[in-house]
Amino acid sequence: MTTALVVLLLLVLLAIETPIAFGVGICALFGLLFADLGNAPTAAQRLFAGMNSYGLLALPLFILAGNLLVAGGIIQRMVDFADVIVGRIRGGLAYVNVVSNLLMAGVSGSATADTAALGSVMVPMMRARGYSTDFAAALTISGAIVAPIIPPSLIMVIYAIPTRLSIGAMFFAGILPGLLITLLIAAYVAYACRHHPISAPRDSSQPGFLRSTLHAIPILIAPVIIVGGVRGGIFTATEAAAVLCAYALFLTCVLYRSVDLAGLFTVFRDSALTTATVMIVVATSSLFAWFLAIEDIPTAVRDMFLAITENRYVFLFIVNIFLLVVGSFLDTVPAILIFVPILQPAAVEFGIDPIHFSIVVIVNLMIGLNTPPIGTNLFVISSVSGRSVATITRALLPLYVVKLIALTIITYVPYLSLWLPKLAGLIR
Repeated sequence: MTTALVVLLLLVLLAIETPIAFGVGICALFGLLFADLGNAPTAAQRLFAGMNSYGLLALPLFILAGNLLVAGGIIQRMVDFADVIVGRIRGGLAYVNVVSNLLMAGVSGSATADTAALGSVMVPMMRARGYSTDFAAALTISGAIVAPIIPPSLIMVIYAIPTRLSIGAMFFAGILPGLLITLLIAAYVAYACRHHPISAPRDSSQPGFLRSTLHAIPILIAPVIIVGGVRGGIFTATEAAAVLCAYALFLTCVLYRSVDLAGLFTVFRDSALTTATVMIVVATSSLFAWFLAIEDIPTAVRDMFLAITENRYVFLFIVNIFLLVVGSFLDTVPAILIFVPILQPAAVEFGIDPIHFSIVVIVNLMIGLNTPPIGTNLFVISSVSGRSVATITRALLPLYVVKLIALTIITYVPYLSLWLPKLAGLIR
């Protein structure tokens, strides 16, 4: 009864557009007080406990590193590098969009940040070369979902909090699924742009292959440092975030000299604000998850699934449908912190590897970022491109099919997620 009232209250608060952090926190506190499971001091302690995690130290560091690299002109360097590789073929700038998203994923870790930063560059460029604005916008946000799947990933750091999974193992597990999504989107580009005119010869004022490559190599080394350092046991995933920060400072302030003291202050300020926002969501979502655990909701959900089916493939199908709906209404961080503690015990009961399941969950929620009515990336790219959410959504329809094909393969071929972590010796 209490849980039903809490869920109803949450739906009402979401319907009246209450900020998600406050809505979730109010619901958790209401549930604890109504069921006489705790009081305000207890809730305050749980809020603090939700943020008191060693793994969370990586969060502000990855945010800072990503903001530093974006402020240091990484976007244009990545676009120039992608352009010299694939920009001269039919549909070349569309491929540049896809490849740039993949390259950005290796340093930013945030789908929304990539959408805003890359969209502001790629959408005007593609429009100027004869591509539909809606197609350019749809392609940008579709490629941006790879950012939290390929390391470094802010979402994987968040996911590791309630599950206590190895962040390093999750980093490795996301590499091949992220590449698969990119390849399938590129295959769609080949079909969609099959009649698009071949790009004009390269302008002499544009950077050449050697120059673009030399500019891009220091940035491309960043994900190698993270993956190689974790694989080699040189540092943990949390320590890797600190190493990436130091490397980003070196690139932007010493090597490229593209961020001055005023710019550095702005980057630190914006990173602190972003971190504070995320941490408030983490705290209140953790409190809500704690309330659900007290109410023994994970056990009830596990028993419900077992009553419906004993087949792991049917279970995964149901979870995918559920998470696609959740992702279209709820932001990624609260969705993970609220539902993962409920769903993962059920997944383990069905014999599903938790690392594999984590990638399935993250891919689902990333697709949700591009799905109306609440999909965050849709509103970001709408603001950047000046097009309505409805028109961008229509252009997204074939790309939804592509992403659902990728999701199906990732869901039912666990080898894709588990091969690299096993090869790296991070899981058995």
